[in-house]
Amino acid sequence: MILRGAATQRRAEVEAARALNHQLAGLVAFAFHDPQHLPEFRPDDTAAAAPPQGAREVDHERVRGALIAMALRPRP
Repeated sequence: MILRGAATQRRAEVEAARALNHQLAGLVAFAFHDPQHLPEFRPDDTAAAAPPQGAREVDHERVRGALIAMALRPRP
C-alpha cells in the first residue's frame, strides 16, 4: 500500500517534469525560430485543482494509523 503510493507519487512527479520540459522545448523553438510570434504567458490553473493541504494531512494520518496498527498486531 505505502510502496504503491510512493511509486505513484514519483510517477506523477516525473510526468509533471516531462510535461514542463515539453512546453519549454516548444517555447525555446518559438524563441529561436520566430520570436515575434512567441505565445503570451498564461498562468496555469492546475495549481488550483491540487488537493488542499488538509487532505494531504488526512492521508498522512491514515497511513500513520495503518503503520501503528501493523506494529501492534500480534506476531505468530
